[in-house]
Amino acid sequence: MVVISLFLAIAYFGMGDSVKGVRDMRYGIDIRGGVEAVFQPNIDGKPTEEELEEARNVMETRLDNENIDDREVTIDKNNGFIIVRFPWKSDEKNYDPEDAISELGNMAELKFEDPNGNVMVRGKDIATSSPEKQEENGISQYVVELSFTKEGAQNFEDATEKLVGQNMGIYMDDELISNPTVQQKIEGGQAVITGMKDYEEAKKLSDQINSGALPFSMKTTNFSTISPTLGQNALKVMINAGVIAFMAVCLFMLVFYRLPGFVACLTLLLQMTLQLLAISIPQYTLTLPGIAGVILSLGMAVDANIIISERISEELAKGNTIKQAIASGYKHAFTSVLDGNITTAIVAVILMMFGSGSMLSFGYTLLVGMILNCFVGVHLSRTMLQSLVSYHKLNDTWFFKVKKEHKAYRFFENRKYCAIISGLLFAIGISAVCVKGVKLDTQFTGGTVLEYSVDKDVNTDEIEDIVSKKTDRPVTVQVEKNKATGKQSLVVTFAGNKGLSPDMQKEITSDIGAAVGNTDLRADSSFAVEPYVGALAMRNAIIAVIISFVCITLYVWARFKSMSGLSAGITALIALLHDVAIVFFAFVLFGIPLGDSFVAVVLTIIGYSINDTIVVYDRIRENHGNRPKEDITELVDESVTQVLSRSVNTSVTTAMCVVIILVASIIFDINSIFRFSLPMLFGLISGCYSSICIASVLWAMWKKRRKA
Repeated sequence: MVVISLFLAIAYFGMGDSVKGVRDMRYGIDIRGGVEAVFQPNIDGKPTEEELEEARNVMETRLDNENIDDREVTIDKNNGFIIVRFPWKSDEKNYDPEDAISELGNMAELKFEDPNGNVMVRGKDIATSSPEKQEENGISQYVVELSFTKEGAQNFEDATEKLVGQNMGIYMDDELISNPTVQQKIEGGQAVITGMKDYEEAKKLSDQINSGALPFSMKTTNFSTISPTLGQNALKVMINAGVIAFMAVCLFMLVFYRLPGFVACLTLLLQMTLQLLAISIPQYTLTLPGIAGVILSLGMAVDANIIISERISEELAKGNTIKQAIASGYKHAFTSVLDGNITTAIVAVILMMFGSGSMLSFGYTLLVGMILNCFVGVHLSRTMLQSLVSYHKLNDTWFFKVKKEHKAYRFFENRKYCAIISGLLFAIGISAVCVKGVKLDTQFTGGTVLEYSVDKDVNTDEIEDIVSKKTDRPVTVQVEKNKATGKQSLVVTFAGNKGLSPDMQKEITSDIGAAVGNTDLRADSSFAVEPYVGALAMRNAIIAVIISFVCITLYVWARFKSMSGLSAGITALIALLHDVAIVFFAFVLFGIPLGDSFVAVVLTIIGYSINDTIVVYDRIRENHGNRPKEDITELVDESVTQVLSRSVNTSVTTAMCVVIILVASIIFDINSIFRFSLPMLFGLISGCYSSICIASVLWAMWKKRRKA
């Protein structure tokens, strides 16, 4: 308890500057609000790595000038992209995503030219610049003071000597910003740019000069934004959902498993604490899907404790002492826990490799959860439980569940009913596909979605007409109302032939504001992506799913050689395909577009389902090793019956976490979490069903056919 309390304190308060606590957690733009944009060089051909690195450095400097320290600027060398993510400041009020994006992509090439257009001095010749206020003849004006490099000072001196009595045009990206008349040769390496209307304009120009020019101009191929308030509300909802989920899981464990359940609650608390530290210390960005990953890890981490508790109850039923039962229970449960965590970790790694945006956060939190589960859920929990039973008052079977003998259920004999159930589910799913069709998210197709808060009824037809004429593109306009809060959102969706530039988005927002009578209208969130970027995301998603299938099949094949590893791997793969199909049908049935959330759910269910299947296979392997001559069908029925309570209880606890997340997303209208949690619930149920009724039965059928 002392150790757990210590880690809780560190997780919350941190330890100086080196160890950040949850109060200094780095949140993604979907929580804190901010901007995510992908820039592509506006040139023919592909830029070099050196040019991309130079452009990245310039962008970093520009963000430094705006005091935006909490940002990510990364290079996609394969495609020649620069990806920029940064949240709004905590006190941000007048956020302007379009300006923020456009300013980053400006080339900012400063040139001093003579009247004939010859370049006399360039921006690279300037060492520093600063905005200043000058007083002359009682008149105040803002200027930009320049200090030249040694070479630049000489170039400027030569230029002013040649241009005495003539104008020297000062251009920024070919736009004339000042055109002073040279009165005399200027020595000393100093100069000023006049004509600034206020301090903000002078500072903006100064910052651009100091950051240097990009090696090429850049266009925004896709971007997304979210307002600060929208993200903060979502954070509060997800935290509350996490607390409720934790309390529900702990209550379940205490009721069903008593003292081992109590130990499970303590280890779960420690695991969540360490998981938060693993995010906050390296300042890994936490997104809403990442929080969902933490909560889901909570449900999946219970699996180890349930497997162990069920094993202990079996050993007690055999007449072993409590200490013997604990030692034997942990020993027999270890392989199932290890195999299950490894397969889930494989999926998490693949998600991190091929996922995009906030799904990286989900993969990271899930991976950390699986690693911690092996240490905390197994080794530490065993030490704690053994220490507790050393007190004679707790060394009593009353504090433990003693498993009762159950007659083996005839799963193999009743396999036709399972076939009927699966057939009906597939019939419903295929019908939904035929009737409703498959919707692809703008992440995969390209296009733009803008969302605005509106406080009164609006004419969607009018807005649709205005925006369609403005963009010459098919547009869909809908009003969505949150039943819990009563707030309305105006959602404008553009078809995916091309993205939407920040400047065009600004114009559209202005036109919509005029139509609804709100001149200060701002987009709460936006998402825009070019079609080829979406195609790349789809390709990566397909690759990720295929690789996960291959890796898991090979792993099962290798780990279960004693029960014909190939048959175990293939039947497990069939069960996985069944669960993926159910998830797909859930997306179609509820009209949820396929995007990042679909990839995350599929990969998670793959890991979860194979975890369930491995527990069943592990028991079959164990019983087959002890009784190699036993009839295959009886062996499978008995093995599945033995692990049935574990499979059901694990599914119940995990489903509770997902249901809590789902309810919160519905009540508070968090679409990103809703689109993730609803199909996830169907996948969890299917995963439990397939491991019991499909994988094990198919393996038995395979073995019987080979013997025949």
